[in-house]
Amino acid sequence: MPDTYGLIIVGNSGVVTHRTESITCILGDRHFRIYNIPGLIEGDEERIVLNRREINRAFEEEKDNSLVVIYVFGHQNGRIRNEDIVTFRAIHNAYTFCSDSLITIVNGLPPDRPKIYNEDTQATLIDLLGMKPGQICFIDRLSSDDTHHVEVRKYLIDTILNVRPRAHTKTSNISLMTDDALQLKADLDVIRHQVDNERHEHEDVIESMKREYEATQRLSVLRRLFCQAKVDLRRLVTFHEQEEHLISVIARWEAEEIGYEDDPTSNHYIQAVRNKQGAEEKLTKHFATQHYTEVALNVCRKDIEQICFELKQIYDGRFDYEYEPLREYYILFDDLRFDPSISDAKHDFVNDLYAFTCLHFRDIE
Repeated sequence: MPDTYGLIIVGNSGVVTHRTESITCILGDRHFRIYNIPGLIEGDEERIVLNRREINRAFEEEKDNSLVVIYVFGHQNGRIRNEDIVTFRAIHNAYTFCSDSLITIVNGLPPDRPKIYNEDTQATLIDLLGMKPGQICFIDRLSSDDTHHVEVRKYLIDTILNVRPRAHTKTSNISLMTDDALQLKADLDVIRHQVDNERHEHEDVIESMKREYEATQRLSVLRRLFCQAKVDLRRLVTFHEQEEHLISVIARWEAEEIGYEDDPTSNHYIQAVRNKQGAEEKLTKHFATQHYTEVALNVCRKDIEQICFELKQIYDGRFDYEYEPLREYYILFDDLRFDPSISDAKHDFVNDLYAFTCLHFRDIE
């Protein structure tokens, strides 16, 4: 018959069970006698005495076998409960858990907990327990219709099979000392205070990095918008020059047409009419393209204004030179409005953006 190992699961009421349950089963290629026993701390002394007896009985029945111990921690809004630490220490003092045969579980956690919760809580547990368990598991809260039951079961079985069962010999009685509990609470409060401070500092750094990232992303868009605005304003300058040229061409061919209107079948007259019509068509297309460019500039200005509002919001309503992305906005704007290549552009883009900046942010010269 193959060797049978003991597997003792313990935790305070509300975490595991109120009475001892045991069953023999096969996990992987190993036989285990599994004990699901109540914790130690209850609302009355009689219940504590009974629970202590059940814990001792489970360890006594498996004294000749190697054991895996699973200790299940509950939580209050994510914080490890004081009573779970007190119970762990009391049993650990009596049976001296081995780190490579110990699995700790923090159970019933919200799936949307902060990403740094597991790492921070693991460090806190190691400090509180005074040892590093072979495995520390964080289990999400599951509902009756949750589809992850099978995944969690496989994860726990794999965890059990990856620790090393050890013999546990009783060295002292399980006892709960009031002084120990008070000292533990004091120690726990100090550690939690330190963890909270570190978490807040960490969150501040993350928030700052997030803010700078969002500002940098918007600054990248601002650069592109200002570049596009400069290109479109230069096109308007060119359009104005082309418009004057086409109007002069039309006038020249119109004069030619009038000069030969007495001979409408002559080549000179026909050529003058065709050239005039061609120039008029070019001018019509020119006006349409110019209109689209003017519309694009209006849209571009509104996009710039929207990004300015978003940057202002990122920096808590401030829009000054203290912040690099905001400082660069003024640099981009000044580079645009003082560019001599677009000074002859027939559009209100620069004036409207200047008025917007003065009205909403700060005086500029």
